[in-house]
Amino acid sequence: MSEETYENAMSEARAAMERRNWAEAYRHFGRAHDLGHDVLADHLAAHRGMIRAAWRGGRVDRVLRNVVLLIGGALFDRDAKPASR
Repeated sequence: MSEETYENAMSEARAAMERRNWAEAYRHFGRAHDLGHDVLADHLAAHRGMIRAAWRGGRVDRVLRNVVLLIGGALFDRDAKPASR
């Protein structure tokens, strides 16, 4: 069994977006968020993906939550670790 990676989760999310399956895309972006939390650029990219999926899926509550979290992450990231890739 292969280990799930940030890149795999983002790829699955993008594929779900192409299929217009907004809820599935949001879940995959959420998983990518968890996996990419230690790298600020990955963390913020996952939030941007969740915002796009939520917007297209009509989930304004999730859009607003992720906008706030994205801004907070960008402003207050104090423990950024270098990319290990």
